[in-house]
Amino acid sequence: MNDTYKRFEAFFTTRNFWKGNLSGMEQFALDSLDFSHLKESTSKIDLPNIPPNTVLGKRAEYFFKFCVEQSKNYDVLLSNEQIFSNKETLGEIDYILQNKITGKQLHVELVYKFYIYDPCATGKSNLLDDSRVRELSRYVGPNRRDTFLKKFHRLQQHQLPLLYRKETRKTLEKLEINVDELKQQVCFLAHVFIPQDHWNKPFPFINKACISGYYLDYNTFAKAYSSHTYFLPHKHLWKSHVHELEVSYNHSTILPIVQESLKRGYAPMLWKQLAEDSFERFFVTMPKDGIRII
Repeated sequence: MNDTYKRFEAFFTTRNFWKGNLSGMEQFALDSLDFSHLKESTSKIDLPNIPPNTVLGKRAEYFFKFCVEQSKNYDVLLSNEQIFSNKETLGEIDYILQNKITGKQLHVELVYKFYIYDPCATGKSNLLDDSRVRELSRYVGPNRRDTFLKKFHRLQQHQLPLLYRKETRKTLEKLEINVDELKQQVCFLAHVFIPQDHWNKPFPFINKACISGYYLDYNTFAKAYSSHTYFLPHKHLWKSHVHELEVSYNHSTILPIVQESLKRGYAPMLWKQLAEDSFERFFVTMPKDGIRII
């Protein structure tokens, strides 16, 4: 398989955070895109030209649009359209897609997240029942500044309703898009990292296929000496298939780099090589009681 196709595949095989419908919010699944005309060994794919310092979420937007454009069954009618009221920005409509076979049009909002599952995390929501709030509040960003519930609320209360603002209607009418005929979906993609002792847990309400690895805090990682080789992928590689990188580390040399990253407020992702073609991916997070010098 050529390297370009691998990068393309790494995105379109990312799993949806949940399947079907969650409190009225329906998923657009990437596996509904038809790439049967592409041959992985021979297809020439020119990936989107993404500026080097583009943040992860914006990179995902480039790739999503590119994937739809490569598919046999969908067209992109509109992407990343900002909506204004006078000079005030109200928000952005991510995508309007059209099914080439049925002609039906979709409004799709894209989300691409990395979450850790923290069994102790709590949250509140008036949009979900108690059991879902209790469970889904446990999905937080590796740096603990982001939560699933916060994003879910923003989608429900701002991003999806934006479609029905008069300003949006006016913008879409110019493109001959009828808001009242659009179906709304989200493409909420996620990589989930769980505690090492949770592999046999049920994880209700989410798509278990999006579990990508595990996480542990710095103090646990520092004590868990290993002779394996480690790699420190740049954030834009987090969504890639795990592979060897040019620069490698052992346990002793990676520790101070991890510690420095955590002190700056960023939990790093590490790749650990177990054998020639065998890897683990995991996050090292800030301990809740602080870093202890081993």
